[in-house]
Amino acid sequence: MSADLKESPVPLAEISQGPNAFEAFLDRNQKGIAAFALLLALGAIALVVQRGMETNRQEDAGAALVKAEDLASLQAVVVGHKDTQAAGSAMVLLANSQWTAGKQDEAIGTLRKFIESNPDHPAVPTAKASLGAKLMAQGKSGDASKVFDELVSDPASAYIAPFALVSLGDIAKAEGDLTKAEASYVKVKNDFPDSNFSETAGRRIAILKAKPPVEIAPPPAPPAPPASSTPGAESSPSLTPPPGITLTPGIANPGLEIPADPPSQEGTPAPGIEIQEEPAAPEKP
Repeated sequence: MSADLKESPVPLAEISQGPNAFEAFLDRNQKGIAAFALLLALGAIALVVQRGMETNRQEDAGAALVKAEDLASLQAVVVGHKDTQAAGSAMVLLANSQWTAGKQDEAIGTLRKFIESNPDHPAVPTAKASLGAKLMAQGKSGDASKVFDELVSDPASAYIAPFALVSLGDIAKAEGDLTKAEASYVKVKNDFPDSNFSETAGRRIAILKAKPPVEIAPPPAPPAPPASSTPGAESSPSLTPPPGITLTPGIANPGLEIPADPPSQEGTPAPGIEIQEEPAAPEKP
């Protein structure tokens, strides 16, 4: 190798002086990007407006529900504010009002419709509890048990499960299954000790274990008083009159009568009294 040979710099890469690919893309699609950004902005505005309108709709329905006090006003909330939380709550209140008005079948139908059409409504557990209680009141224990079993098995209904368990125990007790009834009551005390229904379950258990009272034969009836011989006369104890006193029959209230003293006649002795004459004095000679 020659000593006079010197190293010369070799460029690693050439630096491009023109626009890069991203800038070129922006230049070519500037109008499209601007239009897309405008669409995004309009969509965001529409979403905000829609949410605002929905909020207003929910608030209006809630205000109408607060003012509703009778069947007609509750039905107006259900019909006039469909698909709102307030309309669903109005259906539960409407069912209670129908039940109070004696429209039991309509009340049960309203609750079933609400549960089916609003599965995610927060009032569904309350509606199921109300439905089960109303079915029990109608004597439909089988249908009521199914509703209460759903409440017990649903974690979202844990706050009302103690009521459902007590109700299941009451149904079992009415059917004569005391073992099943006690198991339901005990589950309330063990799983929900802080619930208000825990004390209720304790009282139910005490009643189950209480012995029935022993029947005692009633005492014999006192003998009837002897019938009076005189119609309408009151009975009186029989008396044996002493000598010289006469009982007078035919008196409404017979009693002892003492005969009056006969009029005194001079020289005439009273009946039953003998007067002995004194012997005459002997004549003097």
